[in-house]
Amino acid sequence: MNIIDKFALQKHDGEYESWPLKSSLYYCGEELGVEISGYVIDKQFELADYFLLFISWDCPFEETCEVYVLNKLKKIVSSYGFRAPYNSYNLLTVTELSNNHYKLIFSELDHFELVINYPKKHRLNKIITASVIDV
Repeated sequence: MNIIDKFALQKHDGEYESWPLKSSLYYCGEELGVEISGYVIDKQFELADYFLLFISWDCPFEETCEVYVLNKLKKIVSSYGFRAPYNSYNLLTVTELSNNHYKLIFSELDHFELVINYPKKHRLNKIITASVIDV
């Protein structure tokens, strides 16, 4: 799992309330023709078969975390959102537990295991699954 700094999101001007719900995604300064939810890339990783992006909305007191898996052609193959009313999913750490298994920590009480199944072994399998880790 290599930490990278190659992806960027479109910058928005004006009042936060007027910003669009999606932002254009860039790779090494080149627009990819893809729009994704969120405004800030919190963490980004390159793995053997895919890229893993963690995006936030930068919204005080109601932060959400969007997880995107992109293939090596930089096309989105799956996404997953951590969100709940009146809860904050402000990503603190990502730890690789084993190949394609990660631990996400949002707060002292909010820990999750994230499993990436890409490339998919079976056509009907989900690419991203998340489960709560009891603390």
